[in-house]
Amino acid sequence: MGAITEQEMSTSLDQPGYRSGRTLFMAIAGIVSVMVILALALAWVDSRMLNEINDYKSAGLTILPSNAANPEELLDFAATEGFACDSIEDLFSGTGSCANVLDIAKTVNDYKSDQSVIWACIFFATIALIVAFTMFIHQASSNLKHLRTEGQKFTPGWAVGWFFIPLMNLYKPIGIVRELVKASGATDTKNPAAWQNGNPPDGLMISSWWTLVIFAILFGPRGIAVFVGRDNISDWAAAGRLLVWSDLFQVLPLVLTVIVVFRLQRAQEIRRQLVLARQTRAGNNS
Repeated sequence: MGAITEQEMSTSLDQPGYRSGRTLFMAIAGIVSVMVILALALAWVDSRMLNEINDYKSAGLTILPSNAANPEELLDFAATEGFACDSIEDLFSGTGSCANVLDIAKTVNDYKSDQSVIWACIFFATIALIVAFTMFIHQASSNLKHLRTEGQKFTPGWAVGWFFIPLMNLYKPIGIVRELVKASGATDTKNPAAWQNGNPPDGLMISSWWTLVIFAILFGPRGIAVFVGRDNISDWAAAGRLLVWSDLFQVLPLVLTVIVVFRLQRAQEIRRQLVLARQTRAGNNS
């Protein structure tokens, strides 16, 4: 048997075999960085509004106007809170007590506008993160056959597909990522099935990561905004406190996502070098 050159080995792995996940990792890290900034910005907006709510509560207000564009609702708010603002003409004049009503309405409206802008950015960033992450998972799963591993339970297609199947996606992703990390982190390149022995590295971190992701989705700021009522100013204050903590909590699963992706990408790079070294030794011994 003729010796296998280093160039031939590289070509067999890279064209069209093994593909490094470094580019996708960098993309994921960049998107997550943006999302962390957006989460902190959302926390700042919610915190600023919470301070306003507490000031209004201290001033004796019991409710806040929910629709600043509806004059009738603003007049009802003025009547409830005892402001001398009795007609649409007075409201449009913006003088006297009506100025206070309009100022409160503007504060609420500006808060909602700021939230809407940030949430629009979060939506598009989330779509980009989902695309980049699923591409990374598919690529990492496809790489396994080029890293001298066999016996995986999840094909590249299903490694991605399980993330989108309701109920199954509550726990299947943990098994998928554990399998990828375990197979990629094995150091035995002689026996392709040796990776199945023992426990996967970072198993607890992977379980914690996905649990926090699910928790952040179900009990994140959007869930609080939908399910927590705002019938009075006390409700507004309670919702505001929950929103601030929920905004900050979003950072944790995002950071863990980068760590999980980095460790998987690094494990595959190390495994690839081990496979290359083994092939080099085999070529030299031929």
